[in-house]
Amino acid sequence: MLEDLEHHLEASQASEAGTGVVPWTAPAGCGPLPAELASRAQALLAALNEAASRTAVARDEIAAQLAAVRSVPLAEDGGSSVYLDVAG
Repeated sequence: MLEDLEHHLEASQASEAGTGVVPWTAPAGCGPLPAELASRAQALLAALNEAASRTAVARDEIAAQLAAVRSVPLAEDGGSSVYLDVAG
């Protein structure tokens, strides 16, 4: 089960924007986690939390970029140029 979840995490990190990644669901009837797998499970949880944090940061950056693009007024007459300052 941990190996399957690790493969899902690796696949989502390797794919661009998480495309093509099938959501993971825990299998039924696994019982409690064996003690010898606790450190591996904790490392996996930390990696999942880090991936979630990176995803949230990327989402916020994209939202800010989208807001900046939406703030550019549309050219009504089509004759004037509109420039977007991406450097500052």
